[in-house]
Amino acid sequence: MVVSSNAFATFNLPTQVISIKLDGTNFLAWSAQLIPLFRSYGLMGIVDGSNPCPSQYSSDELCDQSVFNSAYVVWQYKDQTVLGWIVSSLSPSIVSTIYGLETSRLAWQDLNLRFVALSTSRISLIKRKLQSFQQGSMSCQSFQDEVKSLSDELLAVGKPVEDFDLILSVLNGLNSSFHSFVTTYMLFAKEKSMSFSDFHAELLNYDLM
Repeated sequence: MVVSSNAFATFNLPTQVISIKLDGTNFLAWSAQLIPLFRSYGLMGIVDGSNPCPSQYSSDELCDQSVFNSAYVVWQYKDQTVLGWIVSSLSPSIVSTIYGLETSRLAWQDLNLRFVALSTSRISLIKRKLQSFQQGSMSCQSFQDEVKSLSDELLAVGKPVEDFDLILSVLNGLNSSFHSFVTTYMLFAKEKSMSFSDFHAELLNYDLM
């Protein structure tokens, strides 16, 4: 292959480490880590199709000479780098489903089509679970940790829960032994708001009394 100029002189990407692997249940959290990465390197256009692949040859003469258009070579390099990021961020079971998809756009489209609807349903499920979650036999600490974990899942996909709503979820799910604390808090809340971290500390202090 002959390239008409030094195609890689102005583009160099470091190796990226993707912390969240797509397993079929976490698409929104997975995509939330990749999209800013694509944008930060100016690569989103390759993924969404707004920056299409240039012509392989810049002229008929260069085509006859098998001299590739440098813009085409750079675009291919970027595209395959992004495709590599996507593949490296998939669990083995998901990787096997995109064999044969040779561009980052094709892989991205395929994954979106399969998992967006599923992820939207999961958001609704987490919200319902958060609203109805009960302490049961869990310790106060474990119960709050579980509630916070559900909240963090929503935060990871761009659906943060306000502290007030998160506190209400905890209050509504506490066992009857915390009735006095709930009553006291509701009276306090009429006068002053409280952050979830402060509420968390107050509830644990009450539990130790």
